[in-house]
Amino acid sequence: MKRFVRAALGFSAVGIATLGSAALSPASASDLPRPAAPPPAAMLPARAPGVLPFNWGGLYAGLNLGGGFGDVSGVIVGGQLGYNWQVGQLVFGVETDLQWSGQDDTGTIGGAAATQDLTWFGTFRGRIGYTVFDRWLPYFTGGVAYGGREVAVGALSASDTSVGWAIGFGIDYAINQAWSARLEYLHVSLDGFTGTLGAVPVAVGKLDNDIIRAAFNYKIMPAW
Repeated sequence: MKRFVRAALGFSAVGIATLGSAALSPASASDLPRPAAPPPAAMLPARAPGVLPFNWGGLYAGLNLGGGFGDVSGVIVGGQLGYNWQVGQLVFGVETDLQWSGQDDTGTIGGAAATQDLTWFGTFRGRIGYTVFDRWLPYFTGGVAYGGREVAVGALSASDTSVGWAIGFGIDYAINQAWSARLEYLHVSLDGFTGTLGAVPVAVGKLDNDIIRAAFNYKIMPAW
């Protein structure tokens, strides 16, 4: 009986000691809560790339196609080269163009049937415009015009290069940082000239022409 009591007391002491040491010992690392993992990069909010405002300044070149009406009428096609400067929303520049012209008209000279042709023309103009909504550029333009004219009566013909003026307006639209599109109206007035049909001098009056053309331009280099 004494042995049984002693064994019971021994087991009790061991159990109490074990429970006490477990209650007093610090928690192991595996028992502590782990910090939350950061969200994957795909779940982070994306930042939209910045959009740079369009700058019209710089050297550009392009091609155009259109038609004319007035003293002569027909199709025109050509190219242009220009340079712009931009200050705030104000844009000003210079432009020159050279056009092949298929414009002609039939009339009379001295009572005889005659044909008048504008075979080619060019202009050198200033331009001034004001940007609207960043990429739209309405503008006015004006300057010097010149062109090759020819009149023919039967087998006789006379030709000359006439000088005059040009004035008009238009609107450019920037497709991207390099390309832009254009729609333009231009009035061209060329002075008259005196030609010789055979041995007979003939006075040919001035020529007025209204041009409507569309164009595409490519910016070769930015403003310096």
